Formats: sequence, structure tokens, C-alpha cells
Amino acid sequence: MLRSIAWRALKSTRRAQHRHVRFYSDLETDQNPIQKLKSRDLLQAATSSAVESHLATEKDGALVPRTIYAGVDPSAASMHVGNLLPLLALLHCSRYGHTGLVLVGGGTGAIGDPSGRSTERSALDLEQLEANVASIRAQMYQFFHNAAAYLNRRHGNDIELNPYTPDHRAEPTGERLFSAGLDIRLVNNTTWLQPVSIIEFLSNVGRHARVNDMLARDSVKSRMNLAKDGKESTEGLSFTEFTYQLLQAYDFSVLHREPYHCSVQIGGSDQMGNIAAGIDLIRRQEASKGKSIQEDPAYGLTLPLLTTANGTKFGKSAGNAVWLSPKHLSDLDFYQYFLRTSDADVGRFLRSLTLLPIKEIESVMAEHEQQRSKKRAQEVLATEMTELVRGEQAVFRARVATKVLFGSRLEELRVGDVITTFQNDPRLQTMPRSILGTEIVNLAADSQLTTSKGEARRLQKGGGLYLNNISLTDANRPLLATDLLNDRFIVLRAGKQQHRIIVVEET
Repeated sequence: MLRSIAWRALKSTRRAQHRHVRFYSDLETDQNPIQKLKSRDLLQAATSSAVESHLATEKDGALVPRTIYAGVDPSAASMHVGNLLPLLALLHCSRYGHTGLVLVGGGTGAIGDPSGRSTERSALDLEQLEANVASIRAQMYQFFHNAAAYLNRRHGNDIELNPYTPDHRAEPTGERLFSAGLDIRLVNNTTWLQPVSIIEFLSNVGRHARVNDMLARDSVKSRMNLAKDGKESTEGLSFTEFTYQLLQAYDFSVLHREPYHCSVQIGGSDQMGNIAAGIDLIRRQEASKGKSIQEDPAYGLTLPLLTTANGTKFGKSAGNAVWLSPKHLSDLDFYQYFLRTSDADVGRFLRSLTLLPIKEIESVMAEHEQQRSKKRAQEVLATEMTELVRGEQAVFRARVATKVLFGSRLEELRVGDVITTFQNDPRLQTMPRSILGTEIVNLAADSQLTTSKGEARRLQKGGGLYLNNISLTDANRPLLATDLLNDRFIVLRAGKQQHRIIVVEET
């Protein structure tokens, strides 16, 4: 049944007139959105099994479009890789014809979600919060526009973009990121939280909440329970954090009504309690209006938290966030992070974090298993992630930088590419051609690769000083014209991590 629904929906030429959505031939035709999320390791639990048919229902031969939302916490100026899972889930669902809403918590960000935390978040002042919201909005455009460019380029999709502008475009049902091909929008809960008074909130929302249910949420119990030694927790839970679940529940109830008509919320596995609170609020509000509720009024989907095989979580709280913004993490370091992925994680990351079709992933993994030392799967993962998050040019820059800093075939590099890649990087220095004949240990000190010539000599003696990634065997060796790669630059290295790229001026 679901297979036939998905097939007919995908073959339909319907463009959902007012929504400008197309269906794409590269989607697996035997899958509906829920099956797609499962195949990508992007689904952990659902509040009801009925959500699968809800997202695959058709009417008059066409898929009935639903609206699905996911929230992003603006507690930092940049999102991190852990934030990508709900965004990718929205993207996958949107490609089937559904509307995706990304809610940036400009209002709730001032409170802070206690889920998954053992301590209270530091309060953000209004100026910092607004700056974070603006930064994350820009990143949303960047990510989804990169994803659209990727899909257009790789699969011949025809997604048309709405250009990014610094000022928010106020639209009744959210700020549209695309003019055609996908329907993904941005909303900020400040829109409805700021105008509501505390009296109104307690009257319309608080009266439907049950304290016993609120106390039973994992995010609350984990902070209120007695410590294992029987003593009370010194941290506890503030009333502010305790009420966060009501604010998120209110978000869902607002989005469930006109003009959004949102029926599904997506979040990490630590969000199940907050999602359930929202569904319960919707149910109680509708019942209070005399509506007969025969079925679920709304649904929730949770995604696995992004962790490594040993259980390490990605994120700000864990202290190992892989930032999406190049202001927080360079293209090279972003690329290198995924290049260092373990064999135990790489297949799962390819499924959950990239847009590669499953069959291509299976082919990559089969090739990888033939000779793991070549790290074929890691190379594909690093390339796919960098292209998706940072764009095509970032992949080029990261590959050039990787060859310069870690490669053995430096002579293949063009000096123009090296200069472009390392522009504004303190590791790149320009020196006059008169440095030819200078002892390399002197160059190491002059370029501040080492603190002194003495340190450079000690490194050289221990085999830790490199010229063009070859260990220097002669402490008194001068720099020769033949050392210049493409007659323009050299790479000095101290140990494994410290580098200087020295470009000599043209004659």
C-alpha cells in the first residue's frame, strides 16, 4: 500500500500550485519519507506508528502535503554537525513534497533547554542572543542553498533559490528559502512568544499542563533526583528551565494552528519529552474547544543523537563541537575531521550526514573494505560533508591544504592555488628571493616556526624538522633554488602539526 502511494506520488507531475514543489526521479521509488529516514539511520522513535501513513497519504492521485518542523537552539553563534540531523531529515521529507519549517528559538533561547544537560546554561544577554539568531539564519541559507546546489548538480534537480539578504523577510507562514523545487521556511518563535503576557500564557497554556507529567520528563528527573550517595543535588533545576517544556509545547501548538498547519515535529532523542508535551497540549486545547479527537492530533519523530561508535556525543555540551561556520573551524580542519573518521563510524556517517544515494554508499563501502588503509570511505565522507556544508570551493581549498601540509607530491601544486588557499592564514609568509642560500634552521626561526635557531637545531637533530615534508638531515643545509616547488615556494614543518609555507617573490 505505502509502496504504491509513494510510487504514484513520485510519478505525479503535480507541482502543488501554491507551493511550487516538484518530485525528483533520483528518490528511491519504493520508499515513503519514514522509510527514507530509516534507511539513512535518521529515525529512532515515533510517538505513533500512524505517522508513516500520515506522511504518505494521497488524495486525488497526489500526495497530501504536510508541514514538519524542527527547532534550532541559538545558544551559540554557529551550529555544529550535531544540528545537521534534523535539518537533513527536513530536507529528505521536503523532497517528497512536504513543507519543512526550521524554528530558530529567538524566544526560548533566552531560557535554555535543560534536556541532556547536568547544569544550567549560562544566560545570554539580548544583544548576544539576537546576534546568534542572525548568524544561524545566515547559516541556514548557506546550508540549504549548498544542499540545493548539490542536488541540482548531482541529480539534475531544478531547485530555485531565494537569495539571502541580511534583513529578515517577514512572511505570514515563514521566510521561504526557495522559490521553487523545495518548500523549506524559517520561523522565529519570538514572533509569538514576545507579544504574549504571562497572564495569557498561564491561562491558555499553563492550565492544560499537569505538574506530575512535567516532573516525569527525563530532562527534569535527571536534574531533580537525589544524587547516588543520597545527598541532594547542589545544581538542581531552576523554575526557568522547568518551564522550558511548556514554551516548546506552546511552539508546537502555535505551529499546529493556522496559518502553519504543522502536524509533525522532529527532534533529537533527548527531545521526546518536549515533543510529547506539545502533542498533549494540542490535544487538551482541542478537547477544551469541544472537538472530538478520534486520532492523534499531531506526531513526533526523534532522531538518534550523533555519536561515535564509542558513544562520544557531538556538541557544545560535550566540548567537541564540529562547527559549521568557517569563522569557528577552517575548511581544512572541517575536512580533516571527517577524513579521520574511524572505520566503525564511516558507513553510518555516510548514510546519516550525506545526500549520497544508499546504493552509492554501499558501493563506496564495498570498495573501502577491499583495502581499508586507503581510507576510500573517509575521503568520500570528507568530500561530501565539506561540499554540503561549505560548498564546492571549500573542497578544493581543503584538498590543496591537505596536500601542502600532509602530502608527499608537493611538486604537483600550483603556487596560485596555494596562495589562494592560505590567504589570511599566518602560516603563509612571503619572503624575498635573497633567502636562497640561507640556512634552513635560520629560516625556521625567522618564520617563527620555531622560537629560536637553537630550537630548530634540536628539532633537526631529533628528526623533527622537515623541508617539503622530507626530514632534514643536515643542520647546516642552505636553501637551494632546486628546493623551490614550482620555483616559488617551500613548506617547512616542525614535528607533526606546525607548518610554514614560504612563498618567494618573483624575480
